[in-house]
Amino acid sequence: MLHSNWLRKGQGLQINTIILIVLGLLVLAILVVYVQTQVTKGSKGLKAVTENTCTAPDYEKTSAGTNCEIVYAIFKDLKPGEICCKAGTIKP
Repeated sequence: MLHSNWLRKGQGLQINTIILIVLGLLVLAILVVYVQTQVTKGSKGLKAVTENTCTAPDYEKTSAGTNCEIVYAIFKDLKPGEICCKAGTIKP
């Protein structure tokens, strides 16, 4: 009798459980895509910062102590004792 009762009842997953699993996987996939997009944006921004150069027409290289409108950033082409000024702002 116990054996026949076991055969009658379905032992599969309920439809609600399957729907929750599918929704969970969908949310996880969306989260992975979002994080990957943010990391890609961040790496592009980091690359732009490390490749800054103090070149014309926007900027001018000059020696430290010059009276000008200084651009505060990391420029890969500046040597020690040099600063980067906005073009046309160097005062005599």
